[in-house]
Amino acid sequence: MGYLKKYKIFALFALMIHIALCYLLFINTHRILIQNNNIEDVNKIYILIALILVSGVALFILAIHITKIKEIKGFYQDANDSEEENLNDETKVQEKKEEKFEDIDIEHYLKKILPKDSSKLTAIKFTEKILSNFAKEFDIVQGLFFIRKKGSNDFNISGKYAYFGETDPPEFKIGETLSGQAAFNKTILYVNEIPENYVTILSGLGSSSPRFLLIIPIVFNNETIAVIELASFKEIKKGWNKLFEEIALKIGEALIKYLE
Repeated sequence: MGYLKKYKIFALFALMIHIALCYLLFINTHRILIQNNNIEDVNKIYILIALILVSGVALFILAIHITKIKEIKGFYQDANDSEEENLNDETKVQEKKEEKFEDIDIEHYLKKILPKDSSKLTAIKFTEKILSNFAKEFDIVQGLFFIRKKGSNDFNISGKYAYFGETDPPEFKIGETLSGQAAFNKTILYVNEIPENYVTILSGLGSSSPRFLLIIPIVFNNETIAVIELASFKEIKKGWNKLFEEIALKIGEALIKYLE
């Protein structure tokens, strides 16, 4: 846009020269005509000089008007370019995030989450070990593992991590509560604002409530056989959905032996 400012200055400078030349032309022409006693042509010369002066001013005004139009177009063009750049930047950031999630080593996390020798573990020890491994890998502060009763729609608590309630977490039916809804839909549920008093964490510093909750249904043969609740103070990214789905699939394959 700097060249338009220079264009304005140049147009003003040209106008000033034009006015000065018209003035000099008027003075010299007037003097010559008076000396030659050619009074009849004086008015014609004056009109001609006036037309030259007016045309110069008109050209200056036109030049300034064109400059303003270009400035307005340039402003909107810059705004559009800036908006496109922002959109491109957001797209690039999103692509980078997607690439990052695609580059996750799922096998690495499967080895970290699943107990190495589950054959020697009871259902409670198996589920608690899984919750403990989740806590180490994903900054989980509390975890609950519910298993579906065989032949019913009820889910009972099996494994617990960092849960210090006086009584066990209540059972729920499929379709009821947040976990029951996740079990019914068979899809992972992310809760970014946990309901008040839904989860309470106790420590030597007192009690506090996590903000984020991840509920993972464990599906086997198209039936939800368990539900995992994981609470965290840190946001759990939805981009990890594929990873959690793969982990849930493997947990279901390992868990089914405890339900037979």
